[in-house]
Amino acid sequence: MATTNIKRSTSASRLINYAEKRAVQKDGHNIQIDYAKTEFKQVREIFGNSGSTQAYASRLAFSPDEFNPLNEKDQIKVLEIAKEIYSKAYPNQQVALYVHNDTQSLHVHSVIGAINLETGKKMHGNWHEYRERLVKITDKVVKSHGLSVTVPQIRPEKRSMAEIKMKARDQLTWKDQIRNAIDTTMSDARIIDFKSFKDKLTEKAVNVYERGKELTYELTGTKYKARGSKLGDDYKKETIKNELDRRYERQYGTGREPDNAWLNGRGERAQKEQQARRGLKERAERAIRDYEQRTARENSIRNAEPKKSKGKGYGGPSL
Repeated sequence: MATTNIKRSTSASRLINYAEKRAVQKDGHNIQIDYAKTEFKQVREIFGNSGSTQAYASRLAFSPDEFNPLNEKDQIKVLEIAKEIYSKAYPNQQVALYVHNDTQSLHVHSVIGAINLETGKKMHGNWHEYRERLVKITDKVVKSHGLSVTVPQIRPEKRSMAEIKMKARDQLTWKDQIRNAIDTTMSDARIIDFKSFKDKLTEKAVNVYERGKELTYELTGTKYKARGSKLGDDYKKETIKNELDRRYERQYGTGREPDNAWLNGRGERAQKEQQARRGLKERAERAIRDYEQRTARENSIRNAEPKKSKGKGYGGPSL
């Protein structure tokens, strides 16, 4: 079994459209799977958290030696294992799960809501941290089911054959100069947003350009430039921005009061915060229930209405 990348997305609906279309089995955690898109949207609206990141996409692939993609019982078993994994990894988040059998191995696509139903806050962090935690939970669950675990290697750096040969001769390549500048910049804890990241690299004679989903790095005064994805996973736009978001959240996500005032009021604040969290979760659950009840009523009314025959009026056979 393999755990692949976990990536953030600006559209939960787009992820669901792709995954649902090819699904042979589906289920959800903290969500009604048939109304997944609507419920993801409702939670975002309830918590007033409508930023760019709506969800995270993840994928679990199972060995064809352990499960047959065409066997329905295997499809159901794979879905049960995936649900166990994701409910442990994200107990307070919405997760939609879809089993695909369009390759040689059964695999499960998951759409993970970015918002924590307990706190109302978004999931922030580093791609590597998310993946490492998910892999650990996956390992534990699949071992309990007697399954094997296959973890693909992460490639923090990508090197051409020419670079490999130069490194063997202890020669520094221009790509290494860029990598070193980025590594030094990101090792500075004061770098917490993209502007400070970009400014610091400029000081180190490296220009940074955003091009869609990519970052392009260029040595100042030269024609040497490379996309982050060509330098390695650690230098991709997604990796850099996730890490900067995590740092910013750590520094500004929770306010602090001065010394004694903060310490003296900590217990009271903690109690109020806990009450607020419970209230947020209750509102989210109530909104979802109301939606389901309203939908059920509307469907019942539609089904009860007599159908109008074309050109014949309502009800019964024509005379």
